[in-house]
Amino acid sequence: MQGAFADSVLFIVGLTAAAVGFILVVFLANTLLSPRNPTPQKVEPYECGMPQAGIPWAPVRLRFAAIALLLVIFDAEAAMLFAVATGLRGSPGGVIAVGIFVGLLSLGLLYAWRKGVLQWR
Repeated sequence: MQGAFADSVLFIVGLTAAAVGFILVVFLANTLLSPRNPTPQKVEPYECGMPQAGIPWAPVRLRFAAIALLLVIFDAEAAMLFAVATGLRGSPGGVIAVGIFVGLLSLGLLYAWRKGVLQWR
């Protein structure tokens, strides 16, 4: 039994070393083989071959990020509830767990509502 464990550990260490070695070889090949002659035309932002339509580093409004986060949270909730609903079938522990999950997401929605994230200005 001791030999099997050692073999497993050595196998994992070997795979890790091989992966790290491969990554190092790829980075080394990139460093040695890639051309380096930047010109002003090459370092300017590219927009589909058209002239640039404004400053490239325009700030993003965080309002959209908050709405996107709410969308992801409630999409995940819907997916989780549909996935768990088939496995509940009379399990009181499952009902309690789903209730806690929905309760925590409801607290998140209440917090977002109080902060005014859901009001479009």
